[in-house]
Amino acid sequence: MHEQIEQWRIEAEKWLDLQKAADLLRGTKNDVFAEMTSKMDGSSEAEKQRLARVSPEWKAFRDSVVEAEAKARQAKMLSKYADMKVWAANSENANARKERGQYQA
Repeated sequence: MHEQIEQWRIEAEKWLDLQKAADLLRGTKNDVFAEMTSKMDGSSEAEKQRLARVSPEWKAFRDSVVEAEAKARQAKMLSKYADMKVWAANSENANARKERGQYQA
């Protein structure tokens, strides 16, 4: 049982780390876009923004945000799965105790 709890802790820690990375990327999105826009050649702010939005650098940044969020979601599911395994083991243990007559409701 302790191994299952430790596995849950490890999976939850991975999830939190990946979620933090995704949150940091998402949080810098406007700053990164503003920096890219400022480097674009264009006669107006709208043109600079349009050029920034179609740039390979912006696409790569957006893809990295999406990938980080996907990894965080996957880690969250693994954490929930580990949590469910702990819950199921607890339930099985309680049922076994009840069947042996060691548990009184």
